[in-house]
Amino acid sequence: MSQQQQQQARQRQKRDLLSSEDQERLKERLNASYSADILNIARHFGSRPLATTARVLDIDINGITIEWQWADATKRKSAKDEMQFAFREISGPGSVLNEVSSLAIEAHQALGLAGEPQLTKDKRDVDAKNLVDFTFRLPGVLTMASIVFGLWLLAYMALVNNVHPRLKFIRDWVSQDTCYHLFVWALIVHALEAGAVYAFCYLLKVIQPQQMNTNLQLKWTLGVALFGIACLHDFAKRLSHQFALVGAN
Repeated sequence: MSQQQQQQARQRQKRDLLSSEDQERLKERLNASYSADILNIARHFGSRPLATTARVLDIDINGITIEWQWADATKRKSAKDEMQFAFREISGPGSVLNEVSSLAIEAHQALGLAGEPQLTKDKRDVDAKNLVDFTFRLPGVLTMASIVFGLWLLAYMALVNNVHPRLKFIRDWVSQDTCYHLFVWALIVHALEAGAVYAFCYLLKVIQPQQMNTNLQLKWTLGVALFGIACLHDFAKRLSHQFALVGAN
């Protein structure tokens, strides 16, 4: 595939992230419910503090175009202007609202307004209902100690020929070769589990950066690599809950 074809494919993938229906719904929602926030964006970024009205003209994967109107005293009539605000990274309609919310916050602060934009408040309330907390928590001390001791014992029985006399009864039940194969399989399973968690964390980080960051991604990956199912179960339960919330909405 040529470089031009690759660029065209990437453009098609980007367009798929925000359909024409999504664009229309976002435009209608912003104009109907958050006109005050849009007006503040126009007043600040358009350097028109006396702008009287503002509306979203267009939204696409590249950015949002806002038109505003103000009273032109020199011409004794209303004048219009517009500006496009580029988006940094778009992964869907939710990320568009995040971008517009960031613009509204900056405009709100620059204009010296109290409180915070309505869009920001509503977005936070929705996120609180629809986003699961992925803060990493270690398993209990007893669980961690048991897993570490189990892995150590398995490695000892697999790699040491002359085991301690008190552990010879284990060797009578399970051969060294069997212990070795079990130990290798345990390492492989932990590595596969950690790889899967790393991939899901990366996906979350791209789609919902407020849920996942690189620090949390590393914590979950290392936790699963060391403690296996004890951490994986917690992560899988939260991930399943998040998918259920997404499906319900």
